[in-house]
Amino acid sequence: MNERELQVLEQYPFTVEGSSRVRGAFLLETSVGKRLIKEFSGSTYKLEREQLLLDHLREQGFLVDRMEPDKEGRLATVYREYFRYVVKEYIGGRECDTRSESEILKAISMLAGLHGAMRGVFPVTEEDRQRLGGPDILEEMKRRNRELRKIYAFIRRKNRKNMFETACLSCFPEVIDEAQETERLVEGSGYRELRERAMEEGHLCHGEYVHHNILVQDGRMAVVNFEKFSLDVQISDLYLFMRKILEKQNYDSRLGRKMLEAYERVKPLSRAEREYLSCRLRYPEKLWKLANYYYRTNKAWIPGKHVEKLEKFLAQREKRVSFSMEVLYNNSNYNTKNGR
Repeated sequence: MNERELQVLEQYPFTVEGSSRVRGAFLLETSVGKRLIKEFSGSTYKLEREQLLLDHLREQGFLVDRMEPDKEGRLATVYREYFRYVVKEYIGGRECDTRSESEILKAISMLAGLHGAMRGVFPVTEEDRQRLGGPDILEEMKRRNRELRKIYAFIRRKNRKNMFETACLSCFPEVIDEAQETERLVEGSGYRELRERAMEEGHLCHGEYVHHNILVQDGRMAVVNFEKFSLDVQISDLYLFMRKILEKQNYDSRLGRKMLEAYERVKPLSRAEREYLSCRLRYPEKLWKLANYYYRTNKAWIPGKHVEKLEKFLAQREKRVSFSMEVLYNNSNYNTKNGR
């Protein structure tokens, strides 16, 4: 550790007995157990709300990594006015195994339980709506679709095209149509009502519920790194976790169905929530990410891995769209309401 971390740690009610470098932080051996210290650049307001959430989840029986206050009760400790640090309780364990169906389903069930507990944690103020509100997905889709059309026009104008550009050009027309159709589906859905209800009732999302932030130790699961939590439609968490897993599992529809069943055994989905999840899975987000990276960086050189990711996206496209439709239509509640 350097001088900054050492001086910051003097403001905490424990002694440090050793330290080691870990990803983005220092792991400390202290007189009160293991702790992590890392730089903090976020909002103190949000940090305090995050601690309220973590304390609440601890009370509900979830294993989460809350912040350690310093001697004066501050969650973020300042070093010479310019640098701020947070100290967090350290939870050991390995990451959730994305090849283990049992662990995937256990993580999904835990997410459903978390979502139930992450409602009404604190009264939502106008400041909370402004500071903690998640992105408006419909506006995000509109922006991304404009960017896709812009990138498509840029590549078409190029005289010499590399392998990545040629592959993009061959699939862009159909994928852009798909993206724009998804935008229209979201616009005509109950998304706005879901979002407004989430804001009014204080529905909180983890914000980055992926296998890296789900730890397994002695048969028990923990959830860490709530820094990106937000007021939002909680299905956003379910979508992110399912998309990451299904991409790794080649959009195995059997596994996808089991993931949905595991979530709904704890927290059933409404018609509007299924519709929203279907739209999120249908949207070609992976292509947008790859194209956006290409357009904003050195276009003369594209890492081979990005070409592989594009090829994988194209290979999985039909299965992804098919499963997104299954999410919506393979549902007894939907079929009953629509006379099917």
